[in-house]
Amino acid sequence: MGKLVGGGVLLVIAFSLLLAAATVRAQRPGPISNLLRFAGYGVAVLAVLFATGSAMVVIDPGEVGVRHAFGFVDPGPLLAGIRLVPPWSVIERYSTREEQWPPRGEQTEAIEALSSEQMGMHVEVSIRWQIDPSQAPRIFTEIGDENQIRGAVLNAIRKGVRDGIVQYSINDISKRTQIANTMEALVDSALVTQPRVGGPRFRIATVTAFFLRDLQPPAQVVQAINNKIAQEQQVETERHRVEVARLQAEQQKLLNTTLTPEALTRQYFDVLRELKSSNNLVILVPTAGGIPVLNIGDLRRNLRP
Repeated sequence: MGKLVGGGVLLVIAFSLLLAAATVRAQRPGPISNLLRFAGYGVAVLAVLFATGSAMVVIDPGEVGVRHAFGFVDPGPLLAGIRLVPPWSVIERYSTREEQWPPRGEQTEAIEALSSEQMGMHVEVSIRWQIDPSQAPRIFTEIGDENQIRGAVLNAIRKGVRDGIVQYSINDISKRTQIANTMEALVDSALVTQPRVGGPRFRIATVTAFFLRDLQPPAQVVQAINNKIAQEQQVETERHRVEVARLQAEQQKLLNTTLTPEALTRQYFDVLRELKSSNNLVILVPTAGGIPVLNIGDLRRNLRP
């Protein structure tokens, strides 16, 4: 609109210069009239360029435009490229690239939610999303500019996270993938809205990726879980100690049952039989006072004359 007004002003100036050139030439022909005429032509060319430029709009890659004027919004989006529009139109631009929440460099927002037992949960998520270019006119009419779109997306994230976590209990914390999938579906569903003035529902944005960064139960629950784990480890240690003691008792009982005097005597005779074909000259001789060692080699040397 500003270019159109500027073109009109330049056109008036050009007409004035040409009129002044004609007047000067009629009264006193000379170089001044020619200079005014050329200046008028130059300003007229600029006026035409301004008027033409006001009817041309360049939509950059990764953007979509929405044309509106005098309270009317064009239902057709302006896609990337050079577009001809009425000079009095106003163009709103939206990014169609993938956006991220939270934005880079900003601190992650912690969302407080309730589990199915109404226990407070600490949740941190991040998502990537983008708008559908074909829905840009309806987004402009119902939502507003890009800051208002981000606000709507943030509200959908909070709603989806809280509606998702309430479906799970404290004992389901380990099901992170399942919980994340539930939250993603609910956030994506919350981005579909019903226009205030009626008509079909439309999508504000689409979730392209969802990440469950952190999921923490209340501090007292964490302490109770740690205590339970410690108790289970203590019970397991005690069970192991009892099992070792039982095995040792059974081993001792087995020794007391099998190592009788008769069994030991039988084993001693078996050893003596094996010595008949052995070069071993040492024999153990059991007696009531102990087990002396009988060295046959020394006896043979002592018995030689």
